Amino acid sequence: MISGELTIDRDRCMGSGQCTFYAPATFDLDEMSIAVVIDDHGDDHDNIQQAIDVCPTRSIVRAAGAEGIDTQ
Repeated sequence: MISGELTIDRDRCMGSGQCTFYAPATFDLDEMSIAVVIDDHGDDHDNIQQAIDVCPTRSIVRAAGAEGIDTQ
């Protein structure tokens, strides 16, 4: 299980939707086509990590001190 809060750097996000493809129960796109977190634990660890890894702008951020997710 992943502990820690996921957030999106909305200034960096370009709305590619890769996060919603790999972790659709965790991420969605808002009316401006910018990613939003809908449930920090919506998908399993591997799918969330894949979404973080494929984000072209590295816009997915986790809270300081959170464990279980590798961000780049």
